[in-house]
Amino acid sequence: MEYELHGSINAVVGLAPVVIATDTTTVTAIIDTKGFESLEWVISSGVLTDGAYSVVIEDGDAANLSDAAAVPVADRLGALPAFIATEDGVTKRVGTVSKKRYQRLSIVSTTTTAGGLFSVVAIQGHAHSRPVA
Repeated sequence: MEYELHGSINAVVGLAPVVIATDTTTVTAIIDTKGFESLEWVISSGVLTDGAYSVVIEDGDAANLSDAAAVPVADRLGALPAFIATEDGVTKRVGTVSKKRYQRLSIVSTTTTAGGLFSVVAIQGHAHSRPVA
């Protein structure tokens, strides 16, 4: 391979592996995008016994996201992913080019009794300063 990606991105755990076993909204850590121009959310499922799971991404300029609003479609790269109970061991992604400093992703679960396992990683891209430590 000719090109190097390692020094240009940063990976942050948004949500450590967690079982979602009720109808709820499971929220990731707030990701500070300072020093980066893009963010790619990578959502992975483990075993999904039942339920339906949709994704919402919010952004804002307040560190606690008290000003959170859904990321506009124009600032999203790809459709918001969704998961159903037959999608064990699946990874999906969606990117953003938001001009807001902070972001978080939420997994909204419905028709859930036993649930399923999820994890989320935020990949920060287009770093202002390279290589990224």
